[in-house]
Amino acid sequence: MICPSCSNVADSQEKYCSRCGLTLTTRSQKLLNAAGTFSWIMRRALGGMFAGIIGWMLSIALNRVMSIDTAPSLTVELLVRFAIVGTFLGNVGGIIERSSYKALLGGVLGCIGGIIGGLINRPVYDLFANSTSAYSVSHLISWGVVGLFVGMTSGLIERNRKKIIAGLVAGIVGGSIGGILGSTLYAGLLMDPSRSSWLTFRFIEAIAGAVVGINLWLVLGLVEKLYIFRRKKISEGSEKICDFCHTQNSLRAWYCKNCGRTLQFAAAVEKLKITPYRSLERISNAFKFLSWLSSVAGIVIVVIIFISLLFQNILFAVFVSVALAIVIYIISVVLNGISEIIVKFMKIKESE
Repeated sequence: MICPSCSNVADSQEKYCSRCGLTLTTRSQKLLNAAGTFSWIMRRALGGMFAGIIGWMLSIALNRVMSIDTAPSLTVELLVRFAIVGTFLGNVGGIIERSSYKALLGGVLGCIGGIIGGLINRPVYDLFANSTSAYSVSHLISWGVVGLFVGMTSGLIERNRKKIIAGLVAGIVGGSIGGILGSTLYAGLLMDPSRSSWLTFRFIEAIAGAVVGINLWLVLGLVEKLYIFRRKKISEGSEKICDFCHTQNSLRAWYCKNCGRTLQFAAAVEKLKITPYRSLERISNAFKFLSWLSSVAGIVIVVIIFISLLFQNILFAVFVSVALAIVIYIISVVLNGISEIIVKFMKIKESE
């Protein structure tokens, strides 16, 4: 049992924490579990916020660059926006779990959902053109489609039909809520003539993307924690036995080392080595997340810039793309380095 007050690991028979004196009961353990669940969900909501901000602003910037020469139709602009934001939102789960495979799968699904959402946005808007809520309804449906595809990611990796459906429904709900709130906020703020400065417009764009990302991953994270990732607790033993091939895995393993299936067991927290510097650990994970996110954003930006400049001057396109790639790589390394410095500091302090 872990004390919810000071995080001291106590024996299950102990009635009081030997470090801070708090009464250790079933209720106090439930309080600790609830706090852990809240923190788990909020990390994904914040990850969705950052992904939404970067994806939304990047997509708008790209549309402005494209409109200079190619003057794309509104359908193309919507297609680009939803595809890019969908890709970033799909990456969130994999980046937080540090799984390149899951980040790639989520990004591909998010991009597909974004393309479909972008294609149907205009027809839905035209269908409700006589209504004042046409803009909000079209974005509600489009972002719901994006959420549908992003929500399937975890269930597909779990290889469980019910979990796929649960993620799909959660994604639709979260994406729809984020879509209607984000689009309403975006349209309402932009129509205010008093908000005319360049900085204000960029802030509005960032807020709109943040609202979409937060709502999608708040709902999706809640369903993932309470159902999709729900595991049987291991009260005794020092290994996880795979349900499918019966291979023995370490308590920290998430996937079976023999068959690759997800392990349907969760080790008790007190059985795992926990750092006493939990806040620093979360800060380190935040920098690690931003490092990964900057890398993903960098890849998208470099490809977009290269394609945009390719038909003007090939040498200039190569030069700008390489220079930009180097800058983004340095930013990613710096963020990752800060994360590693924090981890190293924690290890030094723990060894003392």
